[in-house]
Amino acid sequence: MCNRQNPPVFGGDSPYLGQGRQQVSVTYRHAVSDRHYQGKKPYPELDPFGPVNTQNLVSIDWSYGLSRRWSLGVNIPLVFNSFDVYRAPAGSTARQWVGVRARGVGDVTFRAAAWLLPARESAQGNVGVSFGLKTPTGDTSAKGLIFGREIPADISIQPGDGAWAPVLSLYGFRQFERLTVYGSGAYMANARNTTGVPGFFQTLGNPNNRFPNSSTDQFLYHFGASFRTGAKWPTPLLGYRISGVPVEDLFGPSGGFRRPGTIGMVEPGLAFRIRGHTLAFTVPLLAYVNIKDSPTTTRIEDATVPGVAFILTWTAPRFR
Repeated sequence: MCNRQNPPVFGGDSPYLGQGRQQVSVTYRHAVSDRHYQGKKPYPELDPFGPVNTQNLVSIDWSYGLSRRWSLGVNIPLVFNSFDVYRAPAGSTARQWVGVRARGVGDVTFRAAAWLLPARESAQGNVGVSFGLKTPTGDTSAKGLIFGREIPADISIQPGDGAWAPVLSLYGFRQFERLTVYGSGAYMANARNTTGVPGFFQTLGNPNNRFPNSSTDQFLYHFGASFRTGAKWPTPLLGYRISGVPVEDLFGPSGGFRRPGTIGMVEPGLAFRIRGHTLAFTVPLLAYVNIKDSPTTTRIEDATVPGVAFILTWTAPRFR
């Protein structure tokens, strides 16, 4: 699942930051991927053997307003991930759960954002664009001991991918009397070929494996609505998010190992306003899966996906 988050625009809040004003938000996301899929179909025969992919992400986001239309920002992800499989050591049939952990700062992204239409409070909607640069600050080679051998963590839990990559985002909203509809899309175009780090399963089966992980493009699309019920009541939210990895990147080669595919999740939730603070809790539920085959291998690809995720976002009041 793509790490980048697209928080919704809540009815009643001004979407314009303002000159010299700042805002900080912190998002926590928890997901356990343990449901196997091939293509669009479940593959439950593999579920008892893992992997169980547990991801905990803390995303710290800071924005600074240059004007009502322009802003700068930075996003700092902190990852606490694990990847466990049910396997037997060589020469034995006694299976046991073994795995690798990956923790630390992920790939930091810097951005500049602008509203394309005049930023007037009287306007009922607007469209914005954001140009970002993802930096290779995250570790690409987290490892762990499995049956006495050092095995690199799976590509899905590595904190970074070792690449500089542009991130283009488009977002917008439309406000009605009590209803706000919103949408956003983000695409990270990664021109680097591979991370240079061997894959988890390939190395687990072959100590001499040198086939590396791919540095992939990623995408995340998010749209939905919020309904303002009143100052003393929570705001109901309902969204749909689509995230994934394409079969081939937009630019540059697409070598190495990747798990391309698309996941769609229905996202109900609630948002609370408390003394200028906003607390939003959403529970994305799996609705669509399409796992695609990698262009660099001949096997029919499968992957584990989460049936449910939990996302908690705290946004502080704006300050100077």
